[in-house]
Amino acid sequence: MKASICRTLIFAILVSILLAPGARGVDAPATSHWFVDSLTKVFPEDAALKNQLVKADFLGARNSHVSVQWVLRTRQRVADASVEVTGFQGSGGNSITAQVRAVGYVVVSSNTYKTPSSEIIHPAPALFPDVLLEKFPITLEPDKTQAIWITLSIPSEAKPGEYRGQLVLKAGGAEIARNPFTLRVASATVPTQQTLKVTNWFYLSDRQLRGTYGVQQLTEEWWTLLGNLGRVMAEHRQNMISTPLTGFYFSKLALIGAHVSGDGLEYDFTNFDRWVDTFQKAGLIGSIEGSHVLRREDDPDAPASLKVDVYVIEDGKAALKELPADDPRAEAGLRPMLVALRRHLEEKGWMGIYYQHILDEVGEKEMPAYQKYAAIVHEAMPGIRTMDAVDARRNLDIYEKSCDVWVPVLASFDDLVPRLHQHVKNGGEVWFYTCLFPTGKYANRFIDFALVKTRLLQWFNFRYDLTGFLHWGGNYWSPQPVLDTQPLLGESWATGIIPPGDAFIVYPDKEHKSILSSIRLEAMRESIEDYELLRVLEKRDPAAARALAGKAIRTFTDYVRAPAEFRQLHSQLLEETSK
Repeated sequence: MKASICRTLIFAILVSILLAPGARGVDAPATSHWFVDSLTKVFPEDAALKNQLVKADFLGARNSHVSVQWVLRTRQRVADASVEVTGFQGSGGNSITAQVRAVGYVVVSSNTYKTPSSEIIHPAPALFPDVLLEKFPITLEPDKTQAIWITLSIPSEAKPGEYRGQLVLKAGGAEIARNPFTLRVASATVPTQQTLKVTNWFYLSDRQLRGTYGVQQLTEEWWTLLGNLGRVMAEHRQNMISTPLTGFYFSKLALIGAHVSGDGLEYDFTNFDRWVDTFQKAGLIGSIEGSHVLRREDDPDAPASLKVDVYVIEDGKAALKELPADDPRAEAGLRPMLVALRRHLEEKGWMGIYYQHILDEVGEKEMPAYQKYAAIVHEAMPGIRTMDAVDARRNLDIYEKSCDVWVPVLASFDDLVPRLHQHVKNGGEVWFYTCLFPTGKYANRFIDFALVKTRLLQWFNFRYDLTGFLHWGGNYWSPQPVLDTQPLLGESWATGIIPPGDAFIVYPDKEHKSILSSIRLEAMRESIEDYELLRVLEKRDPAAARALAGKAIRTFTDYVRAPAEFRQLHSQLLEETSK
């Protein structure tokens, strides 16, 4: 409660400073307008022409996206303001589309912990750019800098060459400002088939969605919401979705049902199938990521803290129960359900796209239970790959037998890359994840970190041959995400406030029963596209691809930090891939 009051007061103070009234009633307001690299975050208090690009010249591959940032600052209040792209033509006609959004500013109450100030782009508390607002017109407040985000979508069939356009600011139908820009399309093409596995965990039960959207799980409105969410994430190249079986972290959603038939249980996959179908139609599947068969109590040190959610027969009916992992009924209930699930996956042709979690971030005391249940999963579901967040510094020989897909946290394996590669040689996969950490000099996608760090995350995938990325927080929203980007993580979280933005990378769009993107999600999409281009280059010239990745990332903490330097490397990537 105290934290909530504190954040409210901080927000009120920021708004009173940043939205202070200025001169009114001037017909032709003096407006500054300029381009800033989209990897540079623009703040409301930034002076006119700060970080101005020398040349409004942008570069992109075919089947990719290019972010353009146009910045406005006016001395008077301008209501009914809108921005549009006009005259966008080139040698290939007008096949390229442009989406225009306003950058919204969100409250960051405190900076990321255990991080030197040199790695923080702006001190907190403050308003930081993050959410992308799709609704126009907007109001430009006096002496407040406003960033406009333009996403250029380049189709695979676009002809290489120069495309020129104009960005126009209007208010009440009258033109106020105009800037020309150029997009250069390279012949390099991002492959249609994405190789990198990408998942942000989304929590889609009543606990997360009902209060925000006013819809109840498993209703028609809820399925529509899931389809809308899936399309946005698929457009941003996420290709996996965490799928609750009999529950999921912070959720009470079971997609597998059961009823008594004869002397036993018969499992119902109706909702599971609709879930998969919904996200397949949205383009998000891809792959199915089955939720963990083991979960924790709030207190991980409590006796019998690990639980298994399974169906048992009570009073002649099927009942979903949470049982201690050492309860014989837990294994007895889980095994036949997994056997039935595996049979169903085979019937549907989904065996090759299914992954099964066992337990997240296994502690030392939990390892015996993990081994036991991993063995149960492998026995009940032969041919299904298991995956989990693993500790790269402990128990790797155990994981070699128990886990097919290792997902260690970034910053935990700097000196262990050869050991991870050995797991791949043994037939496994290795990804990486971020969750609260790493901080300090490592790359991550926190709101108070430079956007270059987010853009480089999937370059780390290529640099160290890690073939997937996982993040725990797709939509773990606070009640008011714009005003609180640092929600408490569960009821028992006691180690302090989490880094800003770690809990979510999208924002709710209540009006359209959908979600809004963020500048971090846009940077992540472009990073995924970079990864695929590096893979293309590697097939033709492995040495060139490795050399380029090595220039961008020397070590896990020594990497490109200046947007201009990154643009040079990105330009070189497109040049090499276009040969």
